[in-house]
Amino acid sequence: MRTRIVQVGAAIAAVSIALIVARTEAFAAGKESCSTTTTDVSSGPSADGAEATCDAAIDGPNGAKAKASGADADATSEAENGSDATSTANGKDSDATAEALGGSDAEATAKGDDSDATAEASGPGGSMAVSSTKGKDSDSTAEASGGSDAEATVKGEDSDATAEADSGSMAVSSVKGKGSDATAEAANGSNAQATASGTDSEAEATAENTGSNVTALATKGSTAIGSDTSPPTCMPRHGGKAVVTSPMGNCK
Repeated sequence: MRTRIVQVGAAIAAVSIALIVARTEAFAAGKESCSTTTTDVSSGPSADGAEATCDAAIDGPNGAKAKASGADADATSEAENGSDATSTANGKDSDATAEALGGSDAEATAKGDDSDATAEASGPGGSMAVSSTKGKDSDSTAEASGGSDAEATVKGEDSDATAEADSGSMAVSSVKGKGSDATAEAANGSNAQATASGTDSEAEATAENTGSNVTALATKGSTAIGSDTSPPTCMPRHGGKAVVTSPMGNCK
């Protein structure tokens, strides 16, 4: 009986120590944030390296907001010429950068260890760039200029999404899975959309001519490449889909 009491006491002690350690780590995790409209401000770095930086030019009204949490997390927002920039980094070694110029909007969100999100929007004409990453070791990049819209979204590990739009165009890239990539590039008033899901899928859509629409879809490790200047490529694998629609032809 005495032996059992000792064992129970030891177990309780171990649980108590674990709880104390967990609470200590939770309180030690740094959370930094900043917000500004006409000046440059920063918060941190905290004890674990989290840092938030907000830069807003005096030619406003501008809005720059940044939040960072997690060891060595970094969030940076820059806004000029009547623009708004918002960045959020949540996770160890996560990075989020939002830059907006010329009456534009930029939003970057990185959630997950070693995740990265970059959103850059610039005029003239006011553009919008939205970048969202949710997953370890993943990256999303959205770049919009000349009154364009760009959106890049990643949900999953080791994946990448890139969207680039220029001169009144729209580019949308979306990834959901592991080890997959989606790239959408649009210029001169065109539209491009790339979607990749599953493991090791690749989707690429490129539109360069005015009024063009190009879409590419790849699932389960397939490859889909579409363009308005060259014939499409569709390589379905593992029972997945590879679908392209473009002015240069369709395939699946």
